[in-house]
Amino acid sequence: MKPMTIKQAITIYLEDMEIRQRRAESSVKTYRNTLRRFERLMDESNVTFLPDVDETTHAFAYRDELVDQERALNTIKKYVSVLKTFMSYSVKKGWIKRSPFDLVNVTGTEARRQSVVLSREQLHQILFHAHNATLYNIYMIGCDAGFRISEILDLKIEDVRFEKNELVIQCGKGNKMREVPMSVRLRDSLARYLQCERPKPEKDSPYVFIMPRGTKVRANYVNEYLQKVSIEQLGFGVTSHILRHSFATELHNEGVNITQISRLLGHSSTETTELYLHISKEQKQKAIDVLNEKNLKSMLDAIKVK
Repeated sequence: MKPMTIKQAITIYLEDMEIRQRRAESSVKTYRNTLRRFERLMDESNVTFLPDVDETTHAFAYRDELVDQERALNTIKKYVSVLKTFMSYSVKKGWIKRSPFDLVNVTGTEARRQSVVLSREQLHQILFHAHNATLYNIYMIGCDAGFRISEILDLKIEDVRFEKNELVIQCGKGNKMREVPMSVRLRDSLARYLQCERPKPEKDSPYVFIMPRGTKVRANYVNEYLQKVSIEQLGFGVTSHILRHSFATELHNEGVNITQISRLLGHSSTETTELYLHISKEQKQKAIDVLNEKNLKSMLDAIKVK
């Protein structure tokens, strides 16, 4: 039997909401807008059939993109809840075996951070095993500059300013321009890429990262191969959002001021940046707990001596 398309599944589900479930018009409208938006995102990623929606590449990446866009917590909860309900319905109908949104949680700060933080060694493994020069440089910008995937793919050649050693985001979150310095290896890698490794289609494009036919690289292409290489090399899948999150966490671990990190990431406030740094805070708490244990042991030893 031919697999169900995302478009067909959504249409049937919305009709069921209206006719059988007799849901309020406002609820149906909310579900329709959310599901059709997800359908468009999957279409942009060349995903047509419902069983092809993947947990890491699409479901977690969908939540992470909402987080990166700094959407309100309640908005993220609403969008994810709609997708969870729709996917559960699809499982009951037999269109898919398991919901890709089962493990996508939005509770408290979970909606604003990704629990995985990669070490510098793990990032090196991903870079070393990148499938081609285009993906290598995309991953490196995530690792060394902390750009959102949309910002990386929107980069134009004129935005790479070698004379000033910086990358420029012309229209980031909130339509704010920001300038981010390049690391030595990122500068050298991008120079080599633009001079020798970038595809050379018949009709050139102003974008830095293009496919061999000259079309702009899509986020799904980046995340699919990132998931593949991370599973092969690390034993678990990651998304491009994790590269950005790891960049922020590493800077914080090295003692960089949170205000500086916030500016590099293009956050509207340091509060958003703090949510990226939960791992560092947990590590600090563990360090304090160890200190407390040592103090307690010393006190008990002193009592024994007396």
